[in-house]
Amino acid sequence: MAKTDAVPQKDKYDFTKLNTLSVVSLASALTGFGVVAAIITGHISLAQIKRTGENGRALALSGVILGYVSIALWILGSVFWTVFMFWAAKNGYGDMGGMRGGWDMDHMGPKLPGMMDNS
Repeated sequence: MAKTDAVPQKDKYDFTKLNTLSVVSLASALTGFGVVAAIITGHISLAQIKRTGENGRALALSGVILGYVSIALWILGSVFWTVFMFWAAKNGYGDMGGMRGGWDMDHMGPKLPGMMDNS
């Protein structure tokens, strides 16, 4: 006689014990626009999960981490952009008056008939 091993049944995930704010935190963080909401709801969710024992800790942590990383990237991008703009202004880029090697609006493009030459 052949022995048959019984395959253990896998329990289904109980979504009724999932903390809703943890899902909101992750969804807000993934949009990129609601990073502050992701951080706030993630921290509230972690406190609720700790108190009640609900599921969703990984979702809340992911939302909080993605929220903080998004804010850090926004800050770094803003600092980089500001430094770049100061560098560009110092080196004459963006100066539309023709000073220090910038654009010269009087001598751009072909001359049209009847235009006076101010050189």
